[in-house]
Amino acid sequence: MSDTYHYEEGAIHNDHKKVLQIGNVGVSDVGKLLGAFFSSDIEDAVIEGNDGKEFPDSRQAIVDELSALVEKGDWVDGIKADDIKKMLSAILGLEEGVLTKEQMALSGKLWLLLEGGRKGENGRVRIVWQNIVGFLDEKRLFKQKGSSALNKDFFGDRDGYTNIDKGRPKRADMSKGFREILQLLEDFAPKLPKR
Repeated sequence: MSDTYHYEEGAIHNDHKKVLQIGNVGVSDVGKLLGAFFSSDIEDAVIEGNDGKEFPDSRQAIVDELSALVEKGDWVDGIKADDIKKMLSAILGLEEGVLTKEQMALSGKLWLLLEGGRKGENGRVRIVWQNIVGFLDEKRLFKQKGSSALNKDFFGDRDGYTNIDKGRPKRADMSKGFREILQLLEDFAPKLPKR
């Protein structure tokens, strides 16, 4: 729908435009709000970010934090930090037209994991990244070392290093939320070059 209308002089027109501005709500609530707002007469809807930005500053801070963490990885030969950043860009939905509808839903779940729960030094971004490290380690994308040593590479300490093990796909103690996004990680994880 356009905000600019050009009508011939004397034309009869009925504008039935509806506008809904939503502040901070959870992703799961947006569908319900839009459904109730538009009911069955929806023609097209445009969902815009925060003040026309791609996404809120809080999300950009998460992207920046993850990018900085990627740089600390002790990646195997043939894998570069840029390969992992490309994967993150895809799974976080930062590029248009990369994700399928199903992958977009999984990306939304990933954002819920990153933004939910406690914040700060041992908050959600750290825990989710530790889980992703476990997943990537199972793909043999790091130089071989234990979970504790991997955690030290990224965070300089051992705090919560067991979260790395919880990101390994064969582990039974993986969180339900992280297990739900495994296919998204599988779809975009870099592959080791053939030797």
